[in-house]
Amino acid sequence: MNVFYLVSMAAVAGLSGRSIVAAYRGRAAISCMAGMMIAMTISMMLSVAAGTIIGVLIPQNLAISTAAGVLLGIVSGYLAGKPVSTMAALDGMMAGIMGGMMGAMLGVMLGSHAGMMVLFLDAIFVFIHIVLHQLIREETVSLEAPEKKESAQTGTVLLHPYVFGLAVFVMAAVFLYQG
Repeated sequence: MNVFYLVSMAAVAGLSGRSIVAAYRGRAAISCMAGMMIAMTISMMLSVAAGTIIGVLIPQNLAISTAAGVLLGIVSGYLAGKPVSTMAALDGMMAGIMGGMMGAMLGVMLGSHAGMMVLFLDAIFVFIHIVLHQLIREETVSLEAPEKKESAQTGTVLLHPYVFGLAVFVMAAVFLYQG
């Protein structure tokens, strides 16, 4: 089961890195407010997921899982926010601190259903990052031609409210009624 947690951690770190690179590439067109939101989203989701996984792997020591989650959140918040503005970096770092503490506490408190909770967090992580990439596309399309701007705002089928709501309902049902 430890392999599952390590794969989950690698996927979370990889997708967060991809989001940081996407924000870095579009930094010239991203407003300060959008940059703050991007940095906060990346660092919060990474630190909650990482803190939870580390808390599940090392439940006997809350200090290590908290410190690791907080440090990952601070680093990711800084890397995601600094290309846009110092305010965005600070906002991302503060969100990373908060997420790291919450994730570590959640991971340490989980009992026999830790794998299901990590899977649930991974699914939420993916949905949040899909919306985050849509935000990055919408912000950076202002530098492109106007005809591309209209096509970028249409979004994907996954972001339609009914599809998103159904996916959240299915995840909640599986999570709540599993054994």
